[in-house]
Amino acid sequence: MKSNQEFKNLALADLEGNWAKFAIATLLLFFISGGVGAAFDIFFFRGTSNLWSLLCLPLMWGYDVLFLRLIRKEPSNVERMFDGYKDFVRVFLLGLLKSIAVLIGFCLLIVPGIILAFGFAMSDYILADDKEISSYDALKESWSLMKSHKTQMFWLSLSFIGWFILSFLTLGIGFLFLCPYMQTTLAHFYEELKTDSII
Repeated sequence: MKSNQEFKNLALADLEGNWAKFAIATLLLFFISGGVGAAFDIFFFRGTSNLWSLLCLPLMWGYDVLFLRLIRKEPSNVERMFDGYKDFVRVFLLGLLKSIAVLIGFCLLIVPGIILAFGFAMSDYILADDKEISSYDALKESWSLMKSHKTQMFWLSLSFIGWFILSFLTLGIGFLFLCPYMQTTLAHFYEELKTDSII
């Protein structure tokens, strides 16, 4: 298994020359999932944004998978973010089940929520790789894949804390670059797990 720094170095190499494109993709995600939802709350009635967030689950899935396409040298144009709507039922159910499970975990105690979030972190990629797998089975496979790797992913996530602080200090602008950096790193993490599981 590669070190966390190696995953991050691979991500930086893949993003070289692509930062602008993925910053635009991130801005588009923020605008559609957050900005439009907030507008619905303002111009219609409060709570409408919650429904909008559910409808954006396939968009968030498409955003995650975009970076898997990047590291595999596959077409990763911004419009591919919307691919989740072509497989709406599976993608929507995956996002819904994952969100409910993690939310329950956080409501019980913070730690179970974190464990569940890490355990299910690979499910988006698994669903993208297997066109026949169900949403529930993708979660199960992710849990199995992450069985002994949650701690490494915890430290990998923690290694971005300085960038999080810097992104807040830039009034959020830094997140346009931090999110692609993190997502590309996570995609490499998945590829390594997948390779190790085959071996």
